[in-house]
Amino acid sequence: MTRASVLPLALAILAGASHVTSQEVDTSERGVLSAGAAHVAAYQRQLTSILADELSTQEIVAQRPHDATMPRGRRLRSEVFFMFAPATREWMAIRDVLEADGTPLESRPDLRDALRRLAPREVASAFKEHNSRFNIGRTFRNFNEPTLTLLVLDEEHRRRFSFDRRHVERADGTVLVTIAFTEKDSPTLIRHVDRGRVFSKGELVVEAGTGVIRRTALRGTIEKLRFELTTVYSPDPRLGLWVPSVFTEGYEYGTRFGTDYTSGGFRPDHASRTSARRSDYEKIVCEARYTNFRRFETSVRIK
Repeated sequence: MTRASVLPLALAILAGASHVTSQEVDTSERGVLSAGAAHVAAYQRQLTSILADELSTQEIVAQRPHDATMPRGRRLRSEVFFMFAPATREWMAIRDVLEADGTPLESRPDLRDALRRLAPREVASAFKEHNSRFNIGRTFRNFNEPTLTLLVLDEEHRRRFSFDRRHVERADGTVLVTIAFTEKDSPTLIRHVDRGRVFSKGELVVEAGTGVIRRTALRGTIEKLRFELTTVYSPDPRLGLWVPSVFTEGYEYGTRFGTDYTSGGFRPDHASRTSARRSDYEKIVCEARYTNFRRFETSVRIK
């Protein structure tokens, strides 16, 4: 056999071996959840004291009644500090807004100095209050951490969820499994100041075998407010990690036409339709993109 005939045969053998390996990956619900939980446990250590640049947009898609004094859109340039606090089992994404709608902010708190002096939870609370003034719309929101949904697979939270394997697919030689989850017990991941627990549900797209999380989606309802938070993860060569690359938020308050006519007990005559359209309604969409991930070299008081 000549060298020319050996090479194609070797390539064929390697291709066959790769095919066999991918077939042996555990795609069962238990196997994928176990791999995903192990990945999240390691990730909580890896994505801590990490800085990234964030470019975010907000848009009021619909609003009733319309507020002419309120901007319909906003664009923010920020620096974000990511970390996981083991004592409280929570993720934090602390934003330092540098620029709003193209205008640099000259009077703002110093994120680096605050992280050196205070515990991260104190810093997060102070910066959330400071940054809330940049939110547009009437809908209050303060749980916009892109890594929040990873808590579904955290060792302290996982027992409160039920899971269901929904879909298995192959993408770029990797087997991806979609796992749906439903929160069924307290304490819930999101809590309302007045109403208490907020039960959520959503999906995780997980690499079978490695447990790497590729995408998360979290949905829930707080009285008349419906929300959905989606995070897409991408590989970062500098850190050697899959990091949040795109984070989208959707908030919808009220109903599109003020009243659900299909629910019964309401007659959709002309007068009632007119009244219904005057009821409060708002839909807001936000998107954040992250780049330039790097490690925060100065020590942080992790508690």
